[in-house]
Amino acid sequence: MSQQQGVGSLADAFLSFSKSGSGTVYTVPTANEGAIPPVLPTTTLVKSIYISNESGGAVTTTVAAVDSSATVTTELYKDSMADGAQLQLLDQPIVLEKADTITLTGAGIKILVSVMEIT
Repeated sequence: MSQQQGVGSLADAFLSFSKSGSGTVYTVPTANEGAIPPVLPTTTLVKSIYISNESGGAVTTTVAAVDSSATVTTELYKDSMADGAQLQLLDQPIVLEKADTITLTGAGIKILVSVMEIT
């Protein structure tokens, strides 16, 4: 018996999101199967988070994961980041669920978040 494509299997998408300055960098999609095209339930593996400071001075920086279902914010990094500094924040991937976010606070800080979305 052959299996239809997309039925009973997982779809993976590897994506990268970047931002300069404060705000939400990434939000896990919320399911909406009635939408066209449908948005399927999604779990995200955050593979890496890379930050750099090219602002010309030290910047107080916070990178956080926000768990929307538990209303909990976990700081992944919080410190003064020197001009020219570059950091890789994760040693292991982290898992996010629907509507969870990665946020950045820090004027002039650049961030790159690489994820794998599983639907």
